[in-house]
Amino acid sequence: MRIGAIILAVLLILASATQAAPPEVIGSLKAKLDRWDVEEAWVEIKDLLLKEPKDGELLELASQIAFYQGEYQEALLLIKAAIDAGGDEKKKNSFALFVEQTLGVISHFKKYESSHFMITLDEKENGFLIDYIIEALESTYKLMAEQYDFKPREKVRVELFPDARTFYYASSLSARDIEIGAVGQAEFNKLMILSPGALVHGYRWLDAVSHEYMHYLILKMTANKAPIWFHEGLAKYEETRWRKGPSYLSPLYQTLLSRGLIEQRLIRFEKMEPSLIKLETPDDVQLAYAQAASAIEFIIAKAGHRGLKEVMKGMASKSIRGAGESIKDVMGMTFDEFERSWKDFLTAKGYQEVKGVHVRRYKIKEGRADEERMDMEEIKSLVARNRAHLADLLKERGRTGAAILEYRRALAETPDSVPILNRISSVLIGLEKDQEALPFLNRAKEISPDHPVTYIHLGKTHLKVKDVQGAKEAFLESIEINPFIPEAHDGLAKVYEILGEKALASREKEIVKKLGQR
Repeated sequence: MRIGAIILAVLLILASATQAAPPEVIGSLKAKLDRWDVEEAWVEIKDLLLKEPKDGELLELASQIAFYQGEYQEALLLIKAAIDAGGDEKKKNSFALFVEQTLGVISHFKKYESSHFMITLDEKENGFLIDYIIEALESTYKLMAEQYDFKPREKVRVELFPDARTFYYASSLSARDIEIGAVGQAEFNKLMILSPGALVHGYRWLDAVSHEYMHYLILKMTANKAPIWFHEGLAKYEETRWRKGPSYLSPLYQTLLSRGLIEQRLIRFEKMEPSLIKLETPDDVQLAYAQAASAIEFIIAKAGHRGLKEVMKGMASKSIRGAGESIKDVMGMTFDEFERSWKDFLTAKGYQEVKGVHVRRYKIKEGRADEERMDMEEIKSLVARNRAHLADLLKERGRTGAAILEYRRALAETPDSVPILNRISSVLIGLEKDQEALPFLNRAKEISPDHPVTYIHLGKTHLKVKDVQGAKEAFLESIEINPFIPEAHDGLAKVYEILGEKALASREKEIVKKLGQR
């Protein structure tokens, strides 16, 4: 029987009961909810509501538990009953509005189920992404079950939102939060992800799915006692393992850590609370991610993965939130000593700045012309921008030789401009000058490893020289950043045909058709 139906039946039968639940019982229920033990909490609150069906506080908690179980209609019925019972109406009305907004957003979403996940998304906008999502999630689940002995009893709920507006209604994350990097959230006993189609150029959306699952794992394993630096550090450290990807130490993170040490402006771990996205600048946010992941690397270097698990287990047993006591138990050092030793560990790495690398903000998509405009805006030199624009016009008119000359002149002004590097590569590939294009593409990839267009050009180049595996990896990289570019799926379809994987080739061709109809 559904939650709301149970409660409404109880209210009708036992409407005369008025006894309030004891404070210690309410506290116990709230603690269970805080650590996402929602099934256990529901069993307990159901029995209590049979005795005290008009207790406003119990009804409010029951509504929250229902929401955490994904039973949004029942959550709405329960919070309305709680409002009718009296009490803090402002708080209850606020939650009721939030539940209504969530319902308004996801009511038409389609549900998919895999072995360990329940995934809900907008079928029309994002249905073609489901195979990719399931692959990333199930791969993450398997690897983390092996690494951390973590196997949730319940299927983990995942919700993918098609645009910034719907994501805001369901998560309360603002446009500023999104553009500074908050494209996913593990909250309310579920994983919430923004579709890569909502952003110009997309983002590493499948890594984000894996990242948010790590937050789910950490919260459950530590009974929600882990501090933000530990949460974000471990999630960042592990987010690419599902695809056997590179470590967290991207050129950007090496650059930020190097600058942070040289300029003595590393961010203290307590300053990362309550969320990294509340830090002042995008550079601060990304530096904090780099530091936090480095601190996790330090724990593993000193205590191994076994020690890391012991730290998490220790946090779950403590009465207060934080990692300090558990780190002392496992590593034999106070948290101040831990921070100092970690800084020594970081300094010994000898990270160097990578020229041309800088933090890029995400940009919420507002129209089809956004990508072109944003590319041009990234070219900081006005002279280079004008030359690139002239080269674009020459290319459109078929004057490719003159276009290449102008692109080279633009690069002379700004040699580390990814938009220009990609533009000149595209023209050279079209002229069958792939070997000339490769240095430009490799430089673009080094500077900005999350730009999807670079990988499309690389994929085409690999296909031409019959490097099928290289082409497959490049096209997949592009899709893992922005799956809404038909060229990437078309290239991948060709790769699968060469490899004899007809079903996958057919899937990619179908995606190309769907994207062409948008």
